[in-house]
Amino acid sequence: MLRPAYHTRYHIAAILAAHWISFVAQYKRWIRPVVFDNVRKVLACRTPVLGCHIYQCKSCGHIELVPHSCKSRFCPTCGKYATDVWSKQVLNRLLDVPYHHLIMAIPWQLRIVIMMNRQAGLNLLVRSATEAIQQWARDIKRMRMGILIVIHTFGADMKWHPHIHLIVTGGGLSLDGKGWIKTDPKFLMHHGGLKKRWKYQVTNRMKRGHRQRQWRFPKSKDFLKQYPCFAAMLNKLWNLTWYAYIGASLLDPHFSIQYIGRYTKRAVMAEYRITYYDGKIVRFSFKDYAEGGKTSFMTLKVHTFIGRLIRHIPDKYFPMIRYAGLFSNRWKKRYLSQARVALEQSNPPDAVGNAHPSWAERQAELTGNDPLMCPHCEQPLRYVGTFFGNWIELQYLFHEAGKESLIPFALLRPG
Repeated sequence: MLRPAYHTRYHIAAILAAHWISFVAQYKRWIRPVVFDNVRKVLACRTPVLGCHIYQCKSCGHIELVPHSCKSRFCPTCGKYATDVWSKQVLNRLLDVPYHHLIMAIPWQLRIVIMMNRQAGLNLLVRSATEAIQQWARDIKRMRMGILIVIHTFGADMKWHPHIHLIVTGGGLSLDGKGWIKTDPKFLMHHGGLKKRWKYQVTNRMKRGHRQRQWRFPKSKDFLKQYPCFAAMLNKLWNLTWYAYIGASLLDPHFSIQYIGRYTKRAVMAEYRITYYDGKIVRFSFKDYAEGGKTSFMTLKVHTFIGRLIRHIPDKYFPMIRYAGLFSNRWKKRYLSQARVALEQSNPPDAVGNAHPSWAERQAELTGNDPLMCPHCEQPLRYVGTFFGNWIELQYLFHEAGKESLIPFALLRPG
């Protein structure tokens, strides 16, 4: 029996470094180009491949090498900063009103269609979820809501499970733009009505896409290429209950935005969840919602684990976060101004979106120590330049140069 080794931190980069070549040799034909790009970045993150910044103390000659990061969304370390920046920007743009967190998912029988038609399928889910909400707001409440849409492609156990998260305003701007229509903070809409609208939008758009010959199917589902068979499957799924969750009113949407951002801007798997790795298998923990949210464990072969990780890397330039209604890029300048007038709210300051904390400021906030202060004499470290190469050789050259001298600038890229 495997015992969780909570004292050990297993790194995804180390697992990839040990098995990526053998994985590619076996599955190369199935790997998307964007996967190669992101894995290459993760393997190079904070290594001599990406280089480093060099700092030196003028007083004692102490040197600090600050390795460069890869900035990949697939990287467990680099993704956190991207999440924090995005969350602050979004929260700064939101109206000061209650919000609701909604989740919409499709039956498991349709997941393979979305996987085989990744971009078109995910776009279909976004448009279906958005229209299901906007149709209700427009036709029944006569208002425009602010909608933040986030695409997730995985569940807690990393299986392919595409679903849509939405943060929607509790109320909306009247269609004439002259007032704000409030909704009951304890009740946004009927679950049954939302499920029917969601189901109608998905099935209608899927049938239309099939008639336009948009969909590809795996060989095991080759019979679905015939429209009558595909339509019959969708008609059978219509009789099922489709999942649509409407959360309680959020007076502060910060938690939900951090939650959905964590799984969009950051890596699929947080490294602390990996509890065992021996070169052949990987064991990780996950929250099992089928068992009431208890912590369960899953053991996979290394290649299976890597396959589940990389399938959730989004395609290059494909937006996993969208905005609609009052927050849409096309209309926000007009509608948000009208909404703030109706709510008697002022425009947010621009400072949050302009100035991001530097690497040194983030490290100081995280650790409580200034990384650009000499640990020996507490004097400021001076930036020397940027170096690409073997760091051990670099440290040797610094040592040979002496405390008062600097490494020959021929080896450096000036900052």
